[in-house]
Amino acid sequence: MKELYTGEYQSNKILRFAQKDNFQRFFKGLTSIIKMKLEHIALSVKNTSEIEAFYKDILGMKEVRNFVLNENLAEKIFGIPQETAVVLLQKEDLVLEIFLSDEPRVKSFNHICIAVADREKLMKVVNQNNYEVIRIERDYSDLVFIKDNSGNTFEIKES
Repeated sequence: MKELYTGEYQSNKILRFAQKDNFQRFFKGLTSIIKMKLEHIALSVKNTSEIEAFYKDILGMKEVRNFVLNENLAEKIFGIPQETAVVLLQKEDLVLEIFLSDEPRVKSFNHICIAVADREKLMKVVNQNNYEVIRIERDYSDLVFIKDNSGNTFEIKES
């Protein structure tokens, strides 16, 4: 027997689908299909010397490529009508997309947490190069953060 697909029939079918909790199962199933992987994190720095001194020399990152984001695209994506140089850096699975910009920073809770093999060794290098280190001593484990000269904050854990 052939069924007629009328608007009323479709509405009732959708309602029955939702009532039977199939709707929730359907969307829960979709999330298992959509895999996620972090591709990169974008940050802004004030000048290229910051890339050399902090990201390459201290964090040990390597430049993968560089390019210029044209003014039109920068306006469409970020609402900033400014041609901007961009440098892509990588160390192991961590990829940073560094935008060169003099735009003033607003204080925020944004930070990136990275794990290193020897946190104390990194802190020593950071201190020797006059970058800011924030250490909050606690009974069970100290919190350690470092900042580049553009105000980007990194939480440092030991792996």
